[in-house]
Amino acid sequence: MKKKLAAMFLAALMLSSVLAGCGGKGGDSTPSPDSGTAPSDGDQTQTAPAPETSSYPEKDLTALVYWAAGGTTDTCVRSVINAIPEGMLDKNIIVSNVAGGSGLVGATQFVNSSADGYTIGVLNCDLVLNHALGNTDISSDQFIPLACIEQDPYLFLVPADAPYDTFEEFVDYVKANPGTISIGDTGSGAVPHLVYTVLNKFLGLDMKTVAYDSSADSVIATVSGECDATVTAPGAAAGQLEAGTLKAIASSGAERLSAYPDVPCMSESYEELKDMNILSWIMVVALKDSPSDAVSFLQEIFSAAATSDEYAKTLSDFSFQPVPAMDNAAMLAFVADQADYYASVLG
Repeated sequence: MKKKLAAMFLAALMLSSVLAGCGGKGGDSTPSPDSGTAPSDGDQTQTAPAPETSSYPEKDLTALVYWAAGGTTDTCVRSVINAIPEGMLDKNIIVSNVAGGSGLVGATQFVNSSADGYTIGVLNCDLVLNHALGNTDISSDQFIPLACIEQDPYLFLVPADAPYDTFEEFVDYVKANPGTISIGDTGSGAVPHLVYTVLNKFLGLDMKTVAYDSSADSVIATVSGECDATVTAPGAAAGQLEAGTLKAIASSGAERLSAYPDVPCMSESYEELKDMNILSWIMVVALKDSPSDAVSFLQEIFSAAATSDEYAKTLSDFSFQPVPAMDNAAMLAFVADQADYYASVLG
């Protein structure tokens, strides 16, 4: 059987879709056991290699994506599956999209599935934010990271004909027209919404938001004039930026994106935002109690895929930043750091 999704389907997806939602830099330190987000060393350390007698996998696998098809998470998951090197997997991985509730509908389905190693899920910035907001009891210590597949700052996007060309001009316009600017996002539990929360809180802005099922939808809404701006991971708007229907006037990270070096960080413009470093990031995960041979096998194939030249080219083609190799401990530490950051912003 074919080991991964058909390349023809992936190519069609990439050509026909503007992408959807959530990056950062993981350290090598072990996460604090009392952080409330990452488990202790004994819970989710790197799994030993699977025994030679293991027969896993004996059937096709399912990858649950908690957002609509065509979005950043969906595209990255499908792309990394497609990049699994030949010969490492002789089964199919079938992607199932379960959108709704800023990812909580699909995440709930995942944690309620059997921990048998045959269902793969996603842990990303939105899910960790929802836990920090108290919107869900689902936390990162219920998962075992397999690979980090995306890390990017967000771009702040407006229509090409908008009456402002810089982030400062946009802020001045919002202040002069309070309550009239509508921003497309993927719901109050999604990290793009956190960007607007920070801007309203620290710059005294008054913007309203409109929730969409994916960043792809919010990008299209901004192009059509249905909303006045949006914040997305760079890949979600690469096609529209290239076509000239949107313009990027700022990014949400601490450093400029390599693909858009002329787009300033919001932190460069205002002292009130000097600590801003809001990132989009995605990991593929297994459930915590999955069999060790399955976890070891999945970590091996997804790590190989995430660091492959094929996947690196996919990221580059859609203006995503390169994803550094991260082992299990580094991924856990990164998640814990992100959770602490969300708590500090929301506090």
